[in-house]
Order: sequence, then structure tokens, then C-alpha cells
Amino acid sequence: MIGLNNKYAVVPLVFPVDKTAAWASDVFSMKNYHQAEIYFVTGAAFTLSALVTLDQGPTVADCDTALGFDLYYQTGMMLKYDGASSAVGAALAETATGAGGGVVTIYEDRGGILVGYDWNSTAFVDNEVLTFSGGKTAVVNGIRYNEDIMVPTVLAAGTDTFTITQVLDVNKMFMIPVNGSMLAEGLDCVELNVADCDSPSIMAAWVILSQPRYGQTPMPTAIYD
Repeated sequence: MIGLNNKYAVVPLVFPVDKTAAWASDVFSMKNYHQAEIYFVTGAAFTLSALVTLDQGPTVADCDTALGFDLYYQTGMMLKYDGASSAVGAALAETATGAGGGVVTIYEDRGGILVGYDWNSTAFVDNEVLTFSGGKTAVVNGIRYNEDIMVPTVLAAGTDTFTITQVLDVNKMFMIPVNGSMLAEGLDCVELNVADCDSPSIMAAWVILSQPRYGQTPMPTAIYD
């Protein structure tokens, strides 16, 4: 069975366009859905770091109350290594730096395989020395791969935002999951906000809504409340 219009609905929030100032997505309603996955992509160039936040509200025309969240996903990568100076795995949020200048933040060290995010766009080269911020060293085995994986990032309690940067976050995809239980009583609408990135960068956003509250084909609208 095709999932679209049966299991989930996809709603565009921002069509691809150069963004040269702060922007807000179209507002969508979760009145008929339990779960939303808000996606947005960044383009090849922007020059300012930009804060990413969510708002909630009672209607699509009135959505300006901060919505707290503690988890988002971002484009990641994997990198193999061997010849490690220690069998102890690197810790979450350590960095691994190649001799040629490639740097990645570590989500998980699987003992010979790194799962990482916030890569600085400098290539890792086969057989170059890899230095971990925690102290161990190793040798890169191959080049980065699985660049389409989405790596979770847990925010500190009460943070409710994250920042995209001009060095680490060009040509990337992000996803923020929102469950109906996260919304305040009487509020069912959500808006994505991204602060000023300065230089033109093509960006786009959309939301995948799932777990509908009742069955219908096509699925209930999310652009009216």
C-alpha cells in the first residue's frame, strides 16, 4: 500500500527559494494528527549562524508562542578507521580530526566505525592519521560514506533551539519531531522559524504528518484549523 494519503500526509511549508533574512514557515495544524516530522534543507552558501526555533498557537493565523523541543535530527556520515591506539570507544560529542583537516563530531564510536555529524566539509583521506579529542589516535580506512543518514541530537533540558552554522550546515537536511503531547492545552498549530542567514541560500521546508486521529482518503488537511 502506498503510504501517502493512507498512513501519512506531506505538506510543503516553504518552497525552495533564496533566503536572505529571517524567515518563518507556513503554519500547519496538528488537530487531526498525533505526530509531525518537520524537515528543512539548507543550500550551498550562507554567512551567518542562524537560530532555529518552533512556535505554537491556537490557529494558523495566530501562532507565536514558543514551543519547546529537546530532539532534532541532522544529516550525518560514517567513517571507518583501524590501528587505534586504544580499544576504548570515543565519547559522544568528541571530535575526530584527520591529518588533512577534516573534522567530524562523534555521535557513536562502534569500534572501527564512527557515526558522526557536523562534518566541516574537508575530505578525509584513506590512511591519514585520525586524532580524537579524547586522546586516542587511529588511521582512516577509506573515505566517508553513508552521507544520507540522519543522526539524532538531544538538546539540554530547557534549550528548545539549535543553531545552523555557515561552516558545518551547508547542503544539509534537518528534522524536528513534534508529538501532539508537546503542545500546550488548546494549541494545535506549529510554525518553524529560522533566523537571518545573511547571504542567499536556497532553503525549503515541509512536514510529514502521521498517526491521524480518524481515517479518511485523502487525509485531513493541515493548512486550515
